Amino acid sequence: MTLLRLERLQLAYGTHVLLNDAELVLEKGERLALVGRNGTGKSTLLKLVAGEIVPDDGAIWRAPGLKIGVLEQDLPSASGETIFDVVAQGLPQAGELLAEYHRLVQSDTPDMQRMATLQSRLEAVDGWSFHQRIDVVLTRLGLPADDLMGSLSGGWRRRVALARALVAEPDLLLLDEPTNHL
Repeated sequence: MTLLRLERLQLAYGTHVLLNDAELVLEKGERLALVGRNGTGKSTLLKLVAGEIVPDDGAIWRAPGLKIGVLEQDLPSASGETIFDVVAQGLPQAGELLAEYHRLVQSDTPDMQRMATLQSRLEAVDGWSFHQRIDVVLTRLGLPADDLMGSLSGGWRRRVALARALVAEPDLLLLDEPTNHL
């Protein structure tokens, strides 16, 4: 089953041509690595595949309903967010609700009325199954949900970014410059 097809893609920035009639077919179960020098368009090609940018010419066909996960080059910020909060961002359907609910549960003085409202909203979008999905990914990657991002090394933040990409259960996972930290 074909997941992705690139046909005669062309992309240039000014006079610098990155892609000239590029073609690619990616079937389910296949693995592909892009190897090349800096500035040759590897990250740009991934952005085209993910739909973040559009080509100057050519066509990109994605299988209907194709879910694409992306592990970007840049690490998640070393912020005051918890690992759970950052991983929940990978679930646009319920991520914000789950992150807020998780913060309230961890609070010394939770706002019970707000918790009840969040519970209702989470039930409406089947949020508890998403919560379970986050827990499974965190466990598999050995990530403690309540640790703060600011306390993590670069390798651990990269692992959190991988968890954020995996939690949506993508059909196609794009890893932009993965490292040995994974």
